[in-house]
Amino acid sequence: MLIQVAISNSPLYDTYTYKTDEPVEPGERIEVNFAGRNTIGYVVSLEGKTGKYRIKSINKKVDERSFLSLEDIKLAEYVMKEYLAPPGKVLDLFFPPGKLLAVDEFIVPLSESFEFSPTSKDKFVKEFGEGKLKELLASREVKIMHSFERKTPKKRKTRRVSLTKKTGLLNQDLTPLWQIIVDYLLSVESEEISELEKKLELRSRSPIETLISKGILKTEESEEDDSHWVIPAVEEINASQREVYRKIMESESKAFLLHGLTGTGKTEVYFKVMEYWLNRGRQILYLVPEVSLTPQLLARIRGAFPGRDVRQYHSYMPRNQRQRIWLDAVEQNVDILVGTRSSLWVPMKNTGLIVVDEEHDSSFYQQSLPYYDGVEAALKKAELLDIPVILGSATPRVGHYNMVESDRLSLLRLTERPVGSFPTIEIIDMKEEKNPIISKRALEEITQTISAGKQVFVFVHRKGYSNYVVCYTCGNTVSCPHCSVSMTYHKADNSLKCHYCGYKEPIPKTCPVCGSMTLSARGFGTERVEHDLQKYFPSARIMRMDRETIDNPISYEKALLEISRKECQIIVGTKMITKGLDFPDVEMVLIVDADRLMSFPSYDSPENAFQHISQVSGRSGRASIGKAFIQSFNPNNRIMKAAFERDYETFYLDEIALRKELNNPPFSKIAEVICYGETEDESGLLAEKIAEEIRKARIDSIEVFGPIAPLLSKLKNSYRMKITVKLPPEANCEFLQKIQKKHPADIQIIINGIGGII
Repeated sequence: MLIQVAISNSPLYDTYTYKTDEPVEPGERIEVNFAGRNTIGYVVSLEGKTGKYRIKSINKKVDERSFLSLEDIKLAEYVMKEYLAPPGKVLDLFFPPGKLLAVDEFIVPLSESFEFSPTSKDKFVKEFGEGKLKELLASREVKIMHSFERKTPKKRKTRRVSLTKKTGLLNQDLTPLWQIIVDYLLSVESEEISELEKKLELRSRSPIETLISKGILKTEESEEDDSHWVIPAVEEINASQREVYRKIMESESKAFLLHGLTGTGKTEVYFKVMEYWLNRGRQILYLVPEVSLTPQLLARIRGAFPGRDVRQYHSYMPRNQRQRIWLDAVEQNVDILVGTRSSLWVPMKNTGLIVVDEEHDSSFYQQSLPYYDGVEAALKKAELLDIPVILGSATPRVGHYNMVESDRLSLLRLTERPVGSFPTIEIIDMKEEKNPIISKRALEEITQTISAGKQVFVFVHRKGYSNYVVCYTCGNTVSCPHCSVSMTYHKADNSLKCHYCGYKEPIPKTCPVCGSMTLSARGFGTERVEHDLQKYFPSARIMRMDRETIDNPISYEKALLEISRKECQIIVGTKMITKGLDFPDVEMVLIVDADRLMSFPSYDSPENAFQHISQVSGRSGRASIGKAFIQSFNPNNRIMKAAFERDYETFYLDEIALRKELNNPPFSKIAEVICYGETEDESGLLAEKIAEEIRKARIDSIEVFGPIAPLLSKLKNSYRMKITVKLPPEANCEFLQKIQKKHPADIQIIINGIGGII
C-alpha cells in the first residue's frame, strides 16, 4: 500500500510517498528513512503518488494506534492551508516532545456498581468489548490509569539570606560586587540564595558566602511549601451573570464572544458553563495566552471544582511531565486542561467545551514556524467537534467584534462588577512635569495608597534600567553586533543586553566609535522605575515583575502568592501584570508611559494600546474604589480618550471605519513575506525578485507594498526585507505557497500576524 507521509520537524512543504505492508491510519506516526536518516513521519493520506523514483518502505510503526481523530486531521489541514504551514511542523503540535513513554494501561473501577479488580486494558477489551469501555468511561464508572511511576517529591529545603542591619552599610568598605548584593537586599526583606545568584547573574556563590562570614548577611533555612494554592469559589453569581449563562445554554449558536469589562465576573460564567458539561462526563479545554496566568487561574478552578482532575499543560514543563499529562488527557483522565496555545493540540477525545480567556492577547499567535493564530484554530476546532466555544475579553479583538455583525459569533455582555467598583481614571499631562518618569501627582497618590495599607501596580512597557546608551560627543548609540537594535542597560549587573538575540556585554568605559567618555544611559524600563520608586519610598517593599526576575511558572506563582499575602506594597511590571490578575487590595494602577504603546508601526497598534491601557487599569478596584493614572505627553489622543471613558464601542466604531477605509483586516487578509540574506544587498535583491513573482501572479484585488526594511532589519546576523501583500479576506494563498516552496530557507510568510513584524 502506498501512503503520503509528512516529515516531523521539517520546514518542507511537500509530503513524500512510502509503501507499507501493515495497515495504517491517517495521523498515525511511523518511522521512515528520509535524506539518509531515520526520523518520525506522519501518515497524511492513504493515496500515494507514483513516479520515476524508487519508493522506500516505512521502517516501523511508532505507536500501536493513531492518537489523532478525523477532526484532528482536518484541523491540521486547516492550519496548513490558512497559514501556509509545513505539514510536518503542524502535525508535531499534536504530540509532546520526545518519544512517548512506554506505559501499560489499566482499567480501574470508580463505581461500586461495576466491581472488578484493576485489569489491563487489553484484557478488559477482550472480555467486555470496546463499546462497553467507552460507555463506562462516559459515565465515569471506570478510569484508565498508566503504569508509569508517580514519584512524590520531597519538600525542598531552601536557604534565604537577608541583611543583618540596614543602617551604616553605606559607610562600610564594600567591593563593587558586594555593594550590588547589598543594594539589592536593601529593597527586599530576604531572598533565596539561588534566586539571588540568578537575578544578579553572579558567577559563583562566593561573594554571598563572604558577606555571611563577615556578618553583613544572615541566613535562614526553610522548607518550601509545595501545597496547591486554592482560592475559595464564589458561591453565588449575580443576575447579569445568570442572564449571560442562560443565553449561552439556550442559544442555537455555539460560538460566543463574551465582552465583559475587567472585574465583571467572566470567569464565574465560564465556571457555570463548565459545570454543566463536566456533569455530563465531558472534558474542558481552558486556554490562556501565557503561562503566567495559570497559577492564579488554577487556584480558582481548584476552589470551584474540588475533586475534579485539573491539570496544566505548557512548554515550560519537564518533558516527562508533559508526556504524562498528555497521555492522561488523551485517555480522559483529565477533567479540565488549562494551558497556553500548545494545549489546543492535545487530542482529547471527549472535549465538551473550549474557553479562550483574554482572547485579544497577541500571545495566542505563534511567532515561529509554524505560524498560526491559536484563537482562530480554537474556533475551527470547536466547529469540527460541534461543541460550544467561548471567547472572553474586556477588550475584544476588532476582527472578532466585527464577526458579530455577520453572525459568526454571538455577542454577550457583562457591564457590572459583582464586588468593588470600576476605577476612576485620570490622565496626567506629562508636558508640565519636571520628572519625565514619575509625576508629582502619581507620587502623592502612591503615598496615600500604601499609607492606607493598600497595594499599587506600576506598568512599564519595557524591562531594563535604560533603553539605550548614547555618546554625547559623536551621537553613537551602542547597538547589538548581531541585530539592528540598541542594547538595553541593566544596572543590577552593570551590563548591556540585546532583548532579541540575548547578546550581553559589560558596559563600555569609552565610546566604541570616538573613544569619548561621555556615555550616558537614556530612557527607562522597569529596573529604572523600581530604582526611582525605592528612592521615593525607602521603607516600602517593592517587587519587580519582568522576564529578568520572573522566568518560569514557579517563580511567577511565588510572586503572586507574595502579592496575595500583601508581602509587597508596590509591584512594578511589564505586560505580565496587565493580564487577568485579581487582587482585592490593589487600589491604584499607574501606567508610566502610555505613549510608547502607540508608537509601533503596525496597523493594529491602536488596538494593542487600547487593550493594554484598559487591561492594566482594570486591575484596581476589585474589592473597593480603585484609581488608575495614565501618564502621557499626548492626553488628547483618541485612544487615550476612549480608554479614559472606558468606551470600547466608540473605539471599535472609529477603528473599524479606519480599517475599512485603508483596506486592513478584517476587510482584507495580510500576508507579510520576510526575505533573509547574509548581507543587506542579498536580502534586498531576493525581496525584489519575490515581489516581482507576486505581482506576476495577477490575483484579482491584490495589493503589493514594498519591499521595505522592517523596524528590525537585522536579526541574529541575518538581514531582512519585508513585502506586504493585501488580499480579499477569503482569498486562496496557494500562489504564495508555490513561491515559498521555491525559496524554503530564504523566506517566511506570516498570514494575518498580530502586532506586525519587528
